[in-house]
Amino acid sequence: MKATVVERRAELLRLYAGLPWKTALARVEAAAPGSLLIPEPDAGQLVLEARVMAALAWRQITTLHPWGIEYVDPRSDRLLICFEPDVAGRRNAEATQELDLAKALLPRADEYDQIMGVPGARTHIKDGRVVLRLPGTTASVVLLGLDPEEWRRAVETQDLEMRTWGMTPCHQGRPDSLHPVERPYRRPGRRGTAASDWLLSGLLRRAGLIRSLGVPLVVTGWLNCRERGGGERWIIDPTFAEGHGPAGHRRLAALLSAPDRGLPVTIVDEHCNCDLPPGYTDQCTTTIASVRPERPGALEVRTIHRRGDRLRRIQQDRPALYAVQKKLTHSLPATVNRWLESVRPPTAGATGTAVSAPR
Repeated sequence: MKATVVERRAELLRLYAGLPWKTALARVEAAAPGSLLIPEPDAGQLVLEARVMAALAWRQITTLHPWGIEYVDPRSDRLLICFEPDVAGRRNAEATQELDLAKALLPRADEYDQIMGVPGARTHIKDGRVVLRLPGTTASVVLLGLDPEEWRRAVETQDLEMRTWGMTPCHQGRPDSLHPVERPYRRPGRRGTAASDWLLSGLLRRAGLIRSLGVPLVVTGWLNCRERGGGERWIIDPTFAEGHGPAGHRRLAALLSAPDRGLPVTIVDEHCNCDLPPGYTDQCTTTIASVRPERPGALEVRTIHRRGDRLRRIQQDRPALYAVQKKLTHSLPATVNRWLESVRPPTAGATGTAVSAPR
């Protein structure tokens, strides 16, 4: 157990963002007194992060960490995302991080002017790092863990492939300006400036929490529907093993809604199947929604706890991969465990914030 307030805050930052210990400690030591553990992004930064999270929500390659993200380093004016190296023994050896991310992030338009990827996204190499930005704004997302030369080749491959398919790479030849088909996506009311961008940005800035469920197996996410008031309802389905039953998905909900470091949300619905024997269903669903009328949106978390024969098949099918995934589990700091025991169990309509969160 860490002794000082600074060390305990660094533990929390490591839990939420996945940062290495020394980096988390340095961030906390350098922070201004009374500042938020997870800084709030400015308006332009929030929009870019929401678009990136939407693009990363369903990865097309094998990853070990949730969404292939080792850690995030959130700042008010930018976000650093460190992606894991390519997974050894993956089923498609040609599908690298660089290729998959180029496909997910770079904008391209079809014959109907519908854009896939992140509208307006442009990339460049700075100090050996891949930087994603939006023209006309100061927003940036730094993509760590990528090889610059591999990224350049991936972009060329992606552009060639898109043209072969009759699609238009919007970024090509426009490093500092938007393609005409991208401009409508910058208008209020279009995807990327939706009222629920705070939710996706906030989830991305807290990506490390997924590993607190247990052994991370896979996680995907998608937009379910748009609701009244411009809000969106997103779904994520983190699949994990060797978790903690109801305590696992309920503590994830409590951590997501914790004061000072979580999101401004409350739990509005829960359906727990942890009491059922293995072989019936492994899924429990918790829905959290915004407590701020000016920021509508909801997140449905479908935690899938693999047990029994299903888990044994996973362990037997890819034992080496499972052994690596097992090492990625985030254990909770002792202060967080004590706090979780002291708050009310999060159930529908209760935020679990009756007791102040640990500092």
